[in-house]
Amino acid sequence: MSIEQSIYTLNSAMTQLMRHIRLIDEQQQVGRARLSVLAVLHFGGNRSLSELAATEMVKRSTMHHIVKGLESDKLVKRDRDPVDARRQIVTLTGRGRAKIKSAHRARIAYLTELAAGLDPEDLEAAANALDALRNESWQRVLQ
Repeated sequence: MSIEQSIYTLNSAMTQLMRHIRLIDEQQQVGRARLSVLAVLHFGGNRSLSELAATEMVKRSTMHHIVKGLESDKLVKRDRDPVDARRQIVTLTGRGRAKIKSAHRARIAYLTELAAGLDPEDLEAAANALDALRNESWQRVLQ
């Protein structure tokens, strides 16, 4: 397979796989944007609204609405930054932590089921290739 064919196959496979994972995520009944914010907080720690907006690549006003919804569902809470009282820090609640852990387990279970029939070496090669592409993508975003 040529490099160009490999890239087309990779693009198609990633697109379809993410569509299927979206179906798994929808079972959490939180919404994709909210679930993504919960994941940022769970895996990356507490953040201000501005930091969350930057991470999710949305406007601060959009993030305000997302966080407000998560707050009303008691999945996050906002506290004043002890260093800068003008800032609010968004933190997962126990309920929010349980929700993102459940979503993560559902994704892992789905991917584990899909990968069950793959050769372990093929799976490792795919994981390594995707990890390298993710790292390259982050380097470009950070420039």
